[in-house]
Amino acid sequence: MMTEMKKSRSLSQVVMAVGAVAFGWMVTGCSGPECVDRFDCQNSKGAPPAGKQYVCEADTCVVKDVASPNPGNGSDAGTDAGTEPEPDAGTDAGTEPEPDAGTEPTACADLPHDARLGTLQLQPGFTVVESAPLPASIGAITSVAGASGSYTVYGVNSDKSVYALGTWPNVAASTTPLFPVVEPNGPQDAFVSNYLASDGVRLVAGYTRADLSGKVAVHDTVTNASTYLSAKGNFSAVGLDGAFLLNGLALEGVSETGSAVYALKTQSTPFSVSRLATFPVAQSASGFNALTTNKIVVLGYYGGNNVLHAVSPETYAPALAAGTSLDLADTNTPRIYAGSDLFYAAGFGAGVALHRGSYSESYEQLTHDVSRIALSPAGSDGKGVTAGDLKAVLTQSNNTCTSVVAMAPLAEDLLVGVEDKNGRRLVRLHAETP
Repeated sequence: MMTEMKKSRSLSQVVMAVGAVAFGWMVTGCSGPECVDRFDCQNSKGAPPAGKQYVCEADTCVVKDVASPNPGNGSDAGTDAGTEPEPDAGTDAGTEPEPDAGTEPTACADLPHDARLGTLQLQPGFTVVESAPLPASIGAITSVAGASGSYTVYGVNSDKSVYALGTWPNVAASTTPLFPVVEPNGPQDAFVSNYLASDGVRLVAGYTRADLSGKVAVHDTVTNASTYLSAKGNFSAVGLDGAFLLNGLALEGVSETGSAVYALKTQSTPFSVSRLATFPVAQSASGFNALTTNKIVVLGYYGGNNVLHAVSPETYAPALAAGTSLDLADTNTPRIYAGSDLFYAAGFGAGVALHRGSYSESYEQLTHDVSRIALSPAGSDGKGVTAGDLKAVLTQSNNTCTSVVAMAPLAEDLLVGVEDKNGRRLVRLHAETP
């Protein structure tokens, strides 16, 4: 079932790019520094020469020798294996009767895996709080606050329905769907979009078809009723208190169309809709949305790269209330990220987490890292945003054996879904106070 989910997600993302300039993560290069880390170098320059590796130094890609995988063990595997038919007597004779050729742990099955993070490496400034199993057929997830600080976790299943997975950290697979993403008697050729969002009471998920037509399902968790609205090209969404922001091409009830962020206000029925934000690039495609705990929204688009802008509540709240549009070219909505390597974005405390990586030849997502940008309101009126540096949260060294398959905020923390040879887990990460 997980294979079905992966194919659905990948094809859904391909559909969103139809008519766009190109795929954001299939192009190379971005404005600004040449690199942030070695993966930027691999993305832009391709594979390094044999025995070499890229290192990002002073924002520039530098080629260096690959360090020995087993320093100090008395054998030079990969360089002189085959030229020394006998063991290196005097250093490891009697303990390694054969040379170390071919024993470098390159296969994922041979690499050590942490019980929670696998081959991902936690970086300073962040801690693992706890973890729980992630059901095999679940794709996008979200968490909704309940009584006494509890959080219910929901997930989109490969059967195109949303399920309640339990109260964190007691997460488990469910056999009872909460609501179908595709309306009853809806199209069979629907591809579920890779998001699930909540406004605190309602959940929203969506689907698209090959012609970019589609709908979003808005489900009320109190009344257990679902409403379906046409939403062409819905690609991502984020929930605010009493509203959803949908990143797509159109929304039922809004006369303006085109790649933009559409607002769906849920305080009353029928829902109120508007076009909240337009993008500063004429030929743009849909991108990613996120929300921080200090209520800054991150709105994205693809325009030669996957680009993210940050907008403070003092800037977007008046437009949301009035039903007017923001221009993300405005100085109060700074661009905080641009890159060809972005898979997903999610709120992480007072900041945004970015899942970055590349695609294999078979278009499987290969995780390189999860990084975070801290965000805070700026200016005397609070209408601007100050963005911190891109800070690594999880990284991988010379392998892509553990994949990030989901991300969602939980209170001030971040839930990260990981998958590797040991199965699938949800890991709760916490950003330490500087």
